Amino acid sequence: MPSILDPSTEELQTKELIMSWQNYIVPISCSVALMALCWGVGYYNLSFLWIILFSILYILKQHMWMKRENKRLRLRQFISQEREAIMAQFAQNDDLPAWVQFPDTERIEWVNKVIHQLWPYIGEYAKQFMVEFIEPQVRAQMPSPFKSFKFTKIDMGDLPTRVGGLKVYTKNVGRDRILVDMDVVYAGDAEFSVKTCGFSGGMNQIVLTGKVRCVLMPLLPYPPMVGGISGSFIELPKFDFNLTGMGEFVQLPGLIDAIRSVVNAQIANLCVLPNKIVMPLAPNVDITKLYFPEPDGIVRLKIIEARNLENKDFSILRKDKSDPYCEIQVGAQIFKTKTINNDLNPVFNEYFEAVVDQASGQTLRIDLFDEDSTGKDEELGRLSLPLEIVRRDGVVQKWFHLEGCKHGELHIKVQWFDLANDKNSLGKQAWDDEWLTADKPVHPAMVMVYVDTVSDLPYPKAGLEPSPYVEVSLGRAIQRTHVREKTVNPLYQSKFTFFVKQPEGQNLHFAAVDDGTKRPLGELEIPLLSVINQPEMEFFQQTQYLTLGIHTSPVVLTIRLRAFKPTKGTHSEVLDFDQTAKSYGTASHIERAERRTVAPGKSVPSNGTLNVAIPAEPGKTVEANGDPDVSALKLEANNTLSASSPSIAESSLSQATDHTLMSKFKRPKHSKKKLDKHDRAQLHINLHYNADRFKLVVDIIQAKDITPVEKNGNVSPYVKIKLVPLTGGSEKATRKTPVIRNTTNPHFDNTFEFDVHYSDLKNYKLRFAVKDDLNYGVLHRPPVLGYCDVPLDEFDHEKPLTDHWLVLTPGGRTNS
Repeated sequence: MPSILDPSTEELQTKELIMSWQNYIVPISCSVALMALCWGVGYYNLSFLWIILFSILYILKQHMWMKRENKRLRLRQFISQEREAIMAQFAQNDDLPAWVQFPDTERIEWVNKVIHQLWPYIGEYAKQFMVEFIEPQVRAQMPSPFKSFKFTKIDMGDLPTRVGGLKVYTKNVGRDRILVDMDVVYAGDAEFSVKTCGFSGGMNQIVLTGKVRCVLMPLLPYPPMVGGISGSFIELPKFDFNLTGMGEFVQLPGLIDAIRSVVNAQIANLCVLPNKIVMPLAPNVDITKLYFPEPDGIVRLKIIEARNLENKDFSILRKDKSDPYCEIQVGAQIFKTKTINNDLNPVFNEYFEAVVDQASGQTLRIDLFDEDSTGKDEELGRLSLPLEIVRRDGVVQKWFHLEGCKHGELHIKVQWFDLANDKNSLGKQAWDDEWLTADKPVHPAMVMVYVDTVSDLPYPKAGLEPSPYVEVSLGRAIQRTHVREKTVNPLYQSKFTFFVKQPEGQNLHFAAVDDGTKRPLGELEIPLLSVINQPEMEFFQQTQYLTLGIHTSPVVLTIRLRAFKPTKGTHSEVLDFDQTAKSYGTASHIERAERRTVAPGKSVPSNGTLNVAIPAEPGKTVEANGDPDVSALKLEANNTLSASSPSIAESSLSQATDHTLMSKFKRPKHSKKKLDKHDRAQLHINLHYNADRFKLVVDIIQAKDITPVEKNGNVSPYVKIKLVPLTGGSEKATRKTPVIRNTTNPHFDNTFEFDVHYSDLKNYKLRFAVKDDLNYGVLHRPPVLGYCDVPLDEFDHEKPLTDHWLVLTPGGRTNS
């Protein structure tokens, strides 16, 4: 019977049926291992628990695979059916993508259509890029037995990368460049195969999401109008994959995490700020600034302490506590504190310095983990602080609420330093005493090195072409370029950064080395004093010479020395908004402090000047003398920065009392008295909107004149804040302050954030309720000592509301 299939289809089916012996290795090995395991359990008379253990490991492996596959399929569905996915997402939780919510982020569907057309050609370039650039870098970092690493198959698939939203920066950007941020999502069908040490493996089902920053510079007055383009991830992207072939043997919990950490490190070294991929577009144009831009500055960070962390080591048999440590990330730079064992309120007092390539868009990310020697470290919370805020304010020091946890706070200090190219700045270092007593060296300057090209390197042996790399060292710090295979004229375009303590007496050392024989190919030493004496403390694309005996090899270098100069910050002025205050109703709800406020214990001098206010610590009592101005704490709008998140809606702050049923039984029971309806407590608040992060920020500063309902006059107040729709219904989010014991004038000094777009503010109101934490019995709710509703329909998100006192309505039900 003749075949009804076309020849190409028959040929494809024939190829699929013909399998080489390598295709049978993995399934046969798995079957043999399973049978050998069962035989071993019976032969050695082992416990049945071993079978249960291996079964659990297999189930965990399958669960992880299914979870990863579901995520990948959802992303793929979103890419292919974006409209349907967005409508379903909006119907489910009123959430929309960035290009809908944020007016400065555009949906650029035409770009996705262009990428779709270009994808086959991008795939061809990717093959060349992986073989010529990625493969040598991976091989250089592999142990000796795996130096034979190479790609055997590179297939980018048919499903292209998708750009979800695009933002072009128009402010605070130089006129010689264009700055673009793009949300990139990939959940395609790319597949890679590698071979090393006689074994074959591969990777597929790749998922990649992140924000890419593209810089087009320099701009030219002639075609193609742009000299070059650079691309990098602002932060480490989320990257997931599935291993095939021999890689399936390591897809167990723990092993696969170790492999992912190695892959993430490679991605960070390749294309996470300050590292980037650069493509020249125009000939005869110097794009050194594209490869080697000047950083915006540095941040100096002190991890002071944490408190009220979650206990991840809870056990019925033992009373262990979490063993917390912090992992700090700024772009591709990652730091780690020491581990504090068995402590939910750890004190770290550790210092770190990080280079900030581009403050706009970059964040300082701090993750807290519970170290576990027997399994995966568990997350205790995280914090993200936009570096643009640190740059603007100069110094940020406060307690931050942690995201992604039920409760927990972190106390940090971050200071911004600008870079100065004046050698006189090296001798003018005015720092806080706190930095001078740091546990590790704090540096006054840094050296930036850019190795461009090397020419005419010698042969390590007769007839043997070298595979050179350049090693750059300053003191004990050593960094090296990647290896260039078999060439005497390598092009590196690599950059390095060194923090330096005393630049006048140190030397930069360069050494070219052959990767195969480890023989030196030339050396060079440059005193930093010669760099200091240069204009603007910089060697720009100067030719120096590596020497080996009588042989010299030209090397093109750029070397910059920059001193650290503390910025004064540009705090936003706190304005007087009387009109805003009027929009919040009558004086029975809000009273504005008419005089300037001072700290507790201070007085206003007769000449009208104001003494410097010393803020009281959170959780301390402030005794007021009946005047809302005397006890008020001045809090500027730009000091209300916090890294809290929606997860705080279900959390209590530090030292918050546990309201469990058992605690009700353990604590002494109190009796109530009738509440005097004529007594009105007052609550001191600030309110402003953070347009950069689309968050409503509320400061609960203090309360005064609280009337106790306990018959002996005892009271332990706290404040509960809810974001409630004006039309009624359930609250959108809830926040709660810590409990302050035994005072009618508590000082809270807490900051809370609510995720709400400014266009939706008119549909909500804030409900403040002061409650009593004393135990009045298991069946009794915490009594309401006073409450007040603040509608937001007239609130101007561009005008902060500062130093306001709410007059609370006594008692009553607040549905809370």
